[in-house]
Amino acid sequence: MVRRVEKLFAFADQIEARLRQAQAHIDRLMQSLLAKAFRGELVPTEHALAEQEHRHYEPASALLERIRSNVGRPS
Repeated sequence: MVRRVEKLFAFADQIEARLRQAQAHIDRLMQSLLAKAFRGELVPTEHALAEQEHRHYEPASALLERIRSNVGRPS
């Protein structure tokens, strides 16, 4: 009976150690995921999507310039 309880405690200790390792791994993954998200590395940029889809891409700066040049012009 005592041996069985000792084996169960040892097994519980192994499970606890694996849980701590998994939690540490999750923490590292979350940090990595957030870092990639802030660098814009999780999804393709609009420019990259436009190239893949063979369509024209106009950067925001060009769009703003086009809008500025058209302000005040009669349509």
